Amino acid sequence: MPKLQALLARMRLQTTLEVDEDSPATPFEQALARAHGLPGAPGRVAWAAFETGTVGTPCAWLRPCHWQVGMDQVSLLEPSELALSEAESRALLAALQPLLQDDGLTLRYLAPDRWLAQGELLRDLGTASMARALQQPLTRELLTVAPDPAQGARLRRLQGELEMLLYLQPVNDAREAARRYPVNAVWIEGAGALDAPVPIRPNVRTDTRLQTPPASTADYLRAWQAIDAEALAPLLAAQRTGAKVELTLCGARRALTLTTVRGLLPGFMNKMHPLRLSHLRNQL
Repeated sequence: MPKLQALLARMRLQTTLEVDEDSPATPFEQALARAHGLPGAPGRVAWAAFETGTVGTPCAWLRPCHWQVGMDQVSLLEPSELALSEAESRALLAALQPLLQDDGLTLRYLAPDRWLAQGELLRDLGTASMARALQQPLTRELLTVAPDPAQGARLRRLQGELEMLLYLQPVNDAREAARRYPVNAVWIEGAGALDAPVPIRPNVRTDTRLQTPPASTADYLRAWQAIDAEALAPLLAAQRTGAKVELTLCGARRALTLTTVRGLLPGFMNKMHPLRLSHLRNQL
């Protein structure tokens, strides 16, 4: 990791973002919201509105998924294991759309694992992200938190009806016959509305190659080497021209933001203890 080590040699830890075990959002999601200047507490950031440039209208991502519901907790299948095709996704969307319309929600296909929903039922809704649920099972009560009892009751009724309707779909019959996981639920995340545009900051760049644990140690090493050569090389080049660079590393419980220390002589920097990836990884 030569690029990263050279980068860390002139950086110091600026902030540490620590996330509680029951947080509805991961450290990465919270750090990314902060980097873009998005309003809202964890679980109440209007990601769907932000990512689609929607202002004034409540939005949410609806994501077809497979979950297992126990006595107290919900376990989520890794979305890549579901491997939903476009044809399957569109067929499920068409089947669910009339039910959602009855509750004032419109639904638009964007990707096999992502539909955009819009409607007042999604306003001020608190939701747990899929990424958070993949880290640790959540109680069903934490998946969606409505601002008032009436909205919560409507949402719970709708979720129950969606699950029943999914159970009856020919798409799922075919998937089960082929020994594939059925789509038995719809995950709601990134709900809320933006009162004013929040432009995407082009200088904020992310690399999520390690967000899903690699299959082997060799894959893990290759991923880090690729990140070093492709994502970190431009940061190091900018730092060497005198630019102030920020780097945020995210783990399961914390996000560490590092910043370039400018104005120090190289000889003085060499006497200081440089940051090392192994130490930072232990903190994450």
